[in-house]
Amino acid sequence: MDENARIALERQNPWWFGKEFDTGINRLQSHPRLRKYMEAGEILLLVGARRTGKSTLVYQIIKDLLKSGTPPEAILFVNLDEPLFQSRSKDPAHLTELIEHHLVQHSHQLHFYLFLDEIQSQHYWVQAVKTLHDVRKNIKIVLTGSTSTLLQSEISTKLSGRYFHITVYPLSFEEYLNFNHVRKPTTIETIRHFDDYLGYGAFPRVVLEDDRDLKQEILKNYFQTIYLKDIIYPNNIRNNKDVFDLLYFAISNIGKTFSYSSIGKTLGIAAETVKEYIWYAESSYLLYTLTKYDVSVKKQLANPKKLYCLDTGLVNSVSFRFSENRGRLLENLVYITLRRENKEIYYHKGNYECDFLIRDGLKVTEAIQVTVSLQDDATRKREIRGLLEAMKVHNLDEGVIISEKESDVLVIGDQTIRIKPVYEWLMPKCGKNAELNVYG
Repeated sequence: MDENARIALERQNPWWFGKEFDTGINRLQSHPRLRKYMEAGEILLLVGARRTGKSTLVYQIIKDLLKSGTPPEAILFVNLDEPLFQSRSKDPAHLTELIEHHLVQHSHQLHFYLFLDEIQSQHYWVQAVKTLHDVRKNIKIVLTGSTSTLLQSEISTKLSGRYFHITVYPLSFEEYLNFNHVRKPTTIETIRHFDDYLGYGAFPRVVLEDDRDLKQEILKNYFQTIYLKDIIYPNNIRNNKDVFDLLYFAISNIGKTFSYSSIGKTLGIAAETVKEYIWYAESSYLLYTLTKYDVSVKKQLANPKKLYCLDTGLVNSVSFRFSENRGRLLENLVYITLRRENKEIYYHKGNYECDFLIRDGLKVTEAIQVTVSLQDDATRKREIRGLLEAMKVHNLDEGVIISEKESDVLVIGDQTIRIKPVYEWLMPKCGKNAELNVYG
């Protein structure tokens, strides 16, 4: 190992020298599977968009290991976004050399923990990690990555059966309150904090920033970083303008149905190219597509889809004005919350529409409608009839309408609709019992 590489590793592993390192605000309690997977022999893969806190979670795991008596030299952390390491990213032997040098230097250690950050930066990482995992049973390997292609192609075949994965999202509302040191908030405090949570999103760095102008600048920088590092550069895209126009259009139209051909006609881009670019955006965790529920998988794929964005703060910083699109922002937030909870999500479309269906196994178990308010009669009728239709189609006795502040329970025939304020739905312990209203 050359001197520059050794210096870089020493800088990335301050615990070797008994130095302190920043672990941020603890989020391990929000990821209970982490500790379970750390005790298993399989590789652990943490994936998610950039700046969602994957590296910080790794530092928190390392802190726990050190507290439990793990020798500092038994822990190797390598950030592969380091320019020096990136310069050798296409060298098949580079990653193996970095790791093996440390293992040989500390061969007296009985067990090692290896953390490889932003693993997609190395071209031959799958081969190196597979060999290491198969040959050296005394090493626990933890990887982080910012593109979902890590879970496809090579990793699905060459590492099949050898890994667990966890997706790291921006903060949940409960985590957001914890980051702001809010304990047992009143309803007024909860609503005030929710306004910021919806408006500026939930990236940890943004949540911790007090200056609102800086929040916006940070979010714009995040978008540019994801756009360039995880969409443009790795996919060798030359027509940057078409990609940017597509992303801007998609983020400005969250929650609306679309087809690849309709977007293509609007932007003057071939439908196949639109499909390709959206797939790249999904692979970077920036965008998510939602399909209409149908028992036929073929029909599901052919039906119009909806698009949602990783974070409502990104939506606000990149595209439209927050105050004018609160309903769609609310819908986007509910969608991301459901994804964070590992739900299998669809939308319903018959004569009417219901925002979200949740399937568990072969059965749809929940129907959810999202709206800012039900005070307008036309809105109330539209939201209720869409939900009732979805409930009837899927034999559900209950459904939920998530509003911004309203709370109620409606009984319509033999079906019950629970109207919940979004903050109560996000944190059930904040809720109050609504009075019961019965309708014929």
